[in-house]
Order: sequence, then C-alpha cells, then structure tokens
Amino acid sequence: MSINPPIASNPKRSPYNWIKLLILLSGNFLSLEGFGQQPQSPLVKSFQEHLKLKEESIFGLNWIPLGPVSNSALVESFQVDLQHPGTIYLGFGSGSLWKTTNNGLSWKPIFDNEASYGIGDIALAPSNTNIIYLGTGETLKKPRNFTMPGTGMYRSDDGGETWRHLGLDDSWHIGKVVVHPTNPDIVYVSVLGHLWTTNPHRGVYRSLNGGKDWEHVLYVNERTGANDIVIAPTDPNTIYASVWESYPTVNGKSSGIFKSVDAGKTWKRQDSGIPEGDGRGRIGLAVSYQNPDKVYALMDHRNKSTSDSDEIGAAEVYLTLDGAKSWKRTHTEELMINSVIGWYFADIVVDAHNDDEIYALGVRLAHSRDGGKSFDLVAGDVYHLFPNPADPLHLDQCELWINPTNSNHLTLANDGGLYVSYDKGQSWMHFNNIPTGEFYDITLDKGTPYKIYGGTQDNATIVGHSTEWNPKRYDGWKYLWIDPWSGGDGCITVIDPVDSTTIYYSAQEGAIRRMDLKSGNSTPLRPDAGKLGLELNYHFISPYFLSEFNHQELYLGGNYILKSENRGEIWKAISPDLSKNGNPSKTSLAIGALAESPLKKGLIYAGTDKGLLWTTSDDGTTWIDRSMGLPDAYVRSITPSKYNPERVYLAMSGINYDDFNTYLFKSEDQGKTWESLTSNLPGEVAYVIKEDPVFENILYAGLYRAVYISTDRGKSWSQLGQGFPPAAVSDIEVEPRTSDLIVSTHGRGIYKVNLKPLYEIVSKNSLDQEMLFELSNVTVLPANRFDKLHNIDLEKMTISFWLPKARTIVLRIVNEKNEMIWSKEIMGRMGLNQYRWDLILKENTSPLPYFLNQKEFLSKGKYTLQFVGETTIERGFEAKD
Repeated sequence: MSINPPIASNPKRSPYNWIKLLILLSGNFLSLEGFGQQPQSPLVKSFQEHLKLKEESIFGLNWIPLGPVSNSALVESFQVDLQHPGTIYLGFGSGSLWKTTNNGLSWKPIFDNEASYGIGDIALAPSNTNIIYLGTGETLKKPRNFTMPGTGMYRSDDGGETWRHLGLDDSWHIGKVVVHPTNPDIVYVSVLGHLWTTNPHRGVYRSLNGGKDWEHVLYVNERTGANDIVIAPTDPNTIYASVWESYPTVNGKSSGIFKSVDAGKTWKRQDSGIPEGDGRGRIGLAVSYQNPDKVYALMDHRNKSTSDSDEIGAAEVYLTLDGAKSWKRTHTEELMINSVIGWYFADIVVDAHNDDEIYALGVRLAHSRDGGKSFDLVAGDVYHLFPNPADPLHLDQCELWINPTNSNHLTLANDGGLYVSYDKGQSWMHFNNIPTGEFYDITLDKGTPYKIYGGTQDNATIVGHSTEWNPKRYDGWKYLWIDPWSGGDGCITVIDPVDSTTIYYSAQEGAIRRMDLKSGNSTPLRPDAGKLGLELNYHFISPYFLSEFNHQELYLGGNYILKSENRGEIWKAISPDLSKNGNPSKTSLAIGALAESPLKKGLIYAGTDKGLLWTTSDDGTTWIDRSMGLPDAYVRSITPSKYNPERVYLAMSGINYDDFNTYLFKSEDQGKTWESLTSNLPGEVAYVIKEDPVFENILYAGLYRAVYISTDRGKSWSQLGQGFPPAAVSDIEVEPRTSDLIVSTHGRGIYKVNLKPLYEIVSKNSLDQEMLFELSNVTVLPANRFDKLHNIDLEKMTISFWLPKARTIVLRIVNEKNEMIWSKEIMGRMGLNQYRWDLILKENTSPLPYFLNQKEFLSKGKYTLQFVGETTIERGFEAKD
C-alpha cells in the first residue's frame, strides 16, 4: 500500500489563503489538507495576546527565581553538537529549550521568546550544526493537565540565538525530527497530532527547502500519528517511520512501521512479523550505521501481560535483516523494562560501530551486545553536580545518545534530568543544575524564615527557603521524602496548623502519609477500600486538606469524599459517588479539587475532572450539584473566599481535552450561579486562582504562561511582574507576614515577588506623581572578613518606584558624608518599576599575579538613595553586618 498525499505549502507563503478567505466568506468549508494548510494553533493567537498584556502591564515587579535545581526534571529530547565541543541542547517536556557550551557546567534558556515551551524533539543538521530544527509539543501522554502542546516547527541558523516559525501549527505534539545527512534543507517530521481528540494533521511531513514548504507524505487516519522516523546513514533515500494509534487510548491496530525508498516521497507499510491487533502500542526504531536493511524496533506490546505480572504492556524488540520485509522478535525471555507505562518511552538506540550492540529504553535502561538476544539492565554509580541523596539511576528513560567516536561515552535523559557516562554506564554524572522543576503544588510553613514545600513530577517533595537562586551555589533545598528509585511523584503537602512538626504529604492516587519531623518516621494513611466496602477511584493528584476548624479532621477526594476524625487513622465516606450526576458528558473518574470554606464549618466544595461541582453545607450529610453553567473541564482549583462565606472562585482546565480556553469563575451564592472572570485574559489554560490576604478586591490567576492580577475582583486583568519565564503556573501562595507572593510552575521551578509596593499603589487615591517606595535594609559581610567573594551570595537590594509616564530616571546612592558612591541611569516604563542592585560599587582589576579580581561591595553604614526624575526623592536605608 502506498500513501502519497499531495504537496503541502507553508500557510505563511500559501497562495491558497485567498481561497480560504473566499470559502469562509461564502459560508462553506473545504479541507485544504491537499495544500498542507494547517489551521493556526490557538496557542499562537494567545501568545500574541500574552505579549500585548505583558507590554501594557503597569505592575512591573521583578520576579526572583528560587530554583530549586538539585532534583532536576523530565528531559524530552537533547542533542550533542560534536562540531562545537562542549555544546549540548536540552529540551524539557514543559521547561523549554536550554543550551550549554561548557559541557553542562552552566546553561541558558534559548527559546523563551517563542509561542511554545513544550518540547518534542530537537535535530541538528549533520552538515551544519548551527542549523537547528525544533519540533514543539511534549509527547508524554498523561492526563494530568500538564502535557504541554506545541505550536509546530521552528528553525535557527545561528545555534539557537534567533528562531523563525516554520508552520505546522496544528501538529501540537511532534515525536521526531530528522535532517538529511548532507543537505540541511531536507527535513522530516513525525507528527503525533492531538493527544485527546481526532486530528487530520498527523503523520510524516517533509520539506525540501528548509521548512518554507511542507509535504504531508504519510498519513494513516485521524487517530494515528507518526512517532519515530530514521534515515539510513548509508542510504539517505531509505527511511523508516513508525506510526502510533494514540487516540483514544494508547494502542491500536493501525500502529505499525512504514518504509520509503525514494526519500520520503512514497511509503509502504512493512511490519509483517510484528504482532497484529489492537495491542500494538508505541514503536521506536533504530537503523544500522552499516546496513540500511538492518533495523531494530522496540514496541510497547499491549496484547499481553509480562510473564510474572498482571500488568499489561510488554517491551519487545524486533529485528529485520531484509529492509522491513519481515520482522522477528530477538529475545525469548521477557524484557522487563516497561511496567504498565510502555507508551511513555519506546526508544531504541544502536551503536555506530557495532550494530549488534543496542540499548532499549523504558522505565529502566537495558543493554544488549548480541543483537537483542539477551539484555542486561544498566545501573552504575551516580554522582551529582550539586548535593543530592539519590543513589540509583533515575527511572523513566526518555532518550540516549552514544558518541559515534567513542562508544563508552553515553548521554542519557530521563525524568531526573541529564546524565553523562564515560564508561558505558558504570558511572554517571547527574547535571542537576537547571531550574526546571515540574511542580504540582506548594505549601508554606509558619517558621521564621518561612519554608516552601513543593510536590514535583517524579522528583518527590522538596523543601527549601525563599532565597534567590544562585547558579554557582548549592541551593540548599532538600527532600521531604524520596522513593528508593531516586524520585517518585510528589503531590500535595499539608502542615498541621497546631503542631508544625506534623506534616502530611502525598504521592499519586490517594497515597497520603503523615510524617513526624522530629523522628522522620511516616505513617501511610491511604483509605482501605475493602474495609470501607467501596470501589474507590482517585486522580493522579488526589486533593485533600486538614480542616481549619479542627486539625484532627482530614478530608480526601476520590470518587467519594472521605473523612477521618483522627488524622487519617480511620476513614468514612461522607458522600455518594460524586463522579457522575446522570449526565454522560459529565461522567468522570474522581474529584480533582477539594476545598473548605475558612469562614463556615461544614461548607465544602468538590470538583471533578469533567466539570461537576458539588457543595455541602452540613459536612457531607447532603450534597448539591452546582455545575449548571460550567464547562465540561477539569476543576483544577477551588478557592472559597476568606471575606464572604457565600463567595467562591474556580479555575478549570480543558487541556486534557485539547481545549485551551480560559475558565475562571466566581459565585456569590455558594455556586448557585456562576460568573465568568475571563474578561481580557489571553485565551489560554488557567490552573489556579487565589485571593489576596489583605485586599478583598485583589485576585491572582495562574495561567499557561504567566501570573495575572486583578484589582477589581476579576473584571479586568493585568500581567504581573517582569522576568517571569514562559511556564504553566501550577500554584500560588501569599506569605502574609512578609507579603511575598510565591508561585510554582510546572517546568521552571519557583519564583517570588514582594507585594508591598503593589499594596502601596492600590492604597493611593492618585497616581499622577512619581513615587519612591520605602527601602529595606541590606545585609553585608563584616569589613574584616577575608573571603569577601561571598558577598555575591547576598540578596540584591530592590528599589521600587512609580512613574506616571515612561521616562529616564537616575538612581544615586550617597553615604553619610553626602558623597555619591554609586549611580545608575534607567529607562522606566509607565507604572510600577523595580531595579535590583547587587550591592557592587565597582570592579577592581590588576595584572599582578596574586591579585584577585574582586568586586568592591557596599560596606556597613547608613546611606541615602536619591531618585532623580521630575523631582528628587530621597529614602534612607542601612547596610548591616
């Protein structure tokens, strides 16, 4: 069977845009797939709205990164640039694209100004590695609200300094990108397409002119996308591609292998010998560097169980020696690397010098030296760049690179980040120095200084202080808990409000534990379904809370609401099955969000993943469905008001259903009626909404790319702050004593801003005058300290000012003798501005051999900051040891 769709054209260059316009005006519809016309991604449109709101914002507070880095995050793809030694490109599933030029000692993000931050695959042109093709959209299919879609293809010709968008917007999730070995303008893209709905733009695309135009050369159906594609090194006209029926489940009979012998112009299915049927899952491919007819395939075979387990999904390696005419399984024993999540991986790699040596990637990494007949698991000793207690190699392997000039040199990406070995996996260096943590939730304690607890995707729960991240220093964050495999999914942390040494934390699907910080011991609290006589279902992130009215009372959301009156020792159900209400479109798995009113005991709200919203005002005796007017979307966040017992806020996410609309709602009558708070927000997914603890009318919303603030209770919104990375905002907390706003992201760690200048602004009756806000005192090292280099570890001084119009101003610092010791000219924008000074007065340099090129820092004393604008405003501050 030959599949050969017609030539496709980039929408930006297409003459058929006029045809499309005429069709739309006439009210008719015509599929333009023949011209390769993919509709614009809604994420491209929302990105333009995001940029506009960013430019218009008057709330220019500076976001301060807190890290952490020690536990790293999931790497989706990477490339090692052998033409530029020391250069690696690292693509995180939800943390954008990073680059190092010094073998991983330091990194910088190089894709933050584009519309997507979910990375699918990276390809360097072999003939010129300054040319990079980037396929966006994470390929890990997980219904957790955080599998980040992309906006198509991008290209850089200067090593990632600048980018241009190449179209294929509606691809959403790109599995693989490969470039011709000698012609950098010939590129192939395997498109998975939409993960949660049907989609006609799946399959393999080819460009012969560097991405200006695209041909849709391989298409199976609306449920089946292309997962992998490989070019035979000795014959670039020979190409193999795997297709994956990834919708509506993760397997299907349309999955399989195709081959082209004319450089991708035509394709033929060639997978005889691969098990047929609905159990065909994700397939990875590797072709021999010496023989274009020798190809390995690793398949997630979901027709069967492994021999000693009831878990569905066996990893199976198949080999062809005749160019895919026939395939044969290489091993007789089961390859135990997948567990039940084989569709996460299915990557296989062959050594460049020995095509009998292969690696198969799954939950574990397996190595074969005999063409796949037998496998050994790869483990090895793990060393960390920054302190980390994890001993084993992290699980869930995503990508492996074998140095083609040295087979002992391996680079591995997994859920724990990037690992490098120079002895074929006997030892590894873990590069845990990139702030890309994928957080689900954060909690603050009441200590001084306060600590932040955060649950992360497969990197456990960690705790640390709100100190600015310094890339040259260990960040000080530690694990609250970690599983034996160097990770584990950390979800929600709750601190006992009466006894701060008692902490509750959770892993996935209702697995709560209570920890005694004094002893370090923890007790499992997950309810026993058998004892309760219930069939219990949980979401991956199962919501729970301690009552504000009784710290002994613990509530947990599954498909039932469960309550314990003795800190989780004994449970009872206080609701019927809340996953359904008789409306099939609303039938769900379980509760996704659960919250208690801080003003009225017994008033509880529970929301499901399909938009059901239930309330009880009598602690579970009766429940009322309050979902009328709400979309069929995941209730991600519920915030009962601390000002009015009738008021409640909702944030809902449709990303699990390929719906990127913004869903924020408010009710003033406990959910009887709902009012949309979308207003002028960009059309992107919302994750969380919170009230300010000081001003009733101030709300904060965490969306797909930024944090937004409303000063009129949701009637209008502004983007909050400067310097926030493109990332999904998973949680927001305000520390009331310090007025710090703490924000967790799913892909870029944790950030903070201080709200005191903002509070002053909203308290003013008039904003038509320039203002310089109060300064905090700063801390410096004593003058007699020899190791003054450590001044660089101190927090910067934040200078906040208000400008009624954009203009240039000058900041000056004078000492007690009225001598100017520092000055800085700044171009300020209209609104609230901040400048963060590093306390450096000047640089000292000398050619002398023992001279340290030290920076001269501010010393102990009293100083005055002068703000020179239309007038001069002065504020005093003190530098203390």
